[in-house]
Amino acid sequence: MFLDARSYGANWRDIYKMAISFIQPRPIALVSTLSVDSVRNLAPFSFYNMVSANPPVVMFAPSCRRDATAKDSLHNVEALGEFVVATVTERLAEQMNQCSFEYPPNTDEFVASGLTPVPAKLVRPWLVGESPVNIECTLVEIKRFGKQAGAGSVVFGQILAIHVEDRVLAPDGLVDPRKLKAIGRMGRDTYTRTGNTFDLARPGD
Repeated sequence: MFLDARSYGANWRDIYKMAISFIQPRPIALVSTLSVDSVRNLAPFSFYNMVSANPPVVMFAPSCRRDATAKDSLHNVEALGEFVVATVTERLAEQMNQCSFEYPPNTDEFVASGLTPVPAKLVRPWLVGESPVNIECTLVEIKRFGKQAGAGSVVFGQILAIHVEDRVLAPDGLVDPRKLKAIGRMGRDTYTRTGNTFDLARPGD
């Protein structure tokens, strides 16, 4: 098979579907934001990762909807300059999936999903009470790749604070992946668990 991505045109979704079927597993950010009217928003994004250690910067990438409108998360971050990322674990899978529904902008997704909002320490958006790891972030910049349907924007945020429940910590003070039980996004409707792991020491360590 050969797909020429230069000539995707109206078939951009074909390239997208193929790419996310092999760019995997992808960590999932459950992003909490707040509108200018103080409406809580909660949405999952599997285009998410850490991109800088010093300063500590993470990114998530919301895409324009099929009607080319921007998602509420992007509007909210752009307006207030703050967001929270909650780690999605196995027991949060159903609620995370519920948050992916396209609710009207005035909907509180914490209420719709049954998740618990917990006040953050340094930012206005809320933590997700059921997630063992939440990070408070302030906006660094937004990089846009267009305004057409499917066009992505990359939101870069500097980590201001990290909340970790003691129950997922290993003796060395870091998070134990076997206790965390994070899930990852695959292609189609498939997700993966992270319990089956192996270790490889880096050369020279």
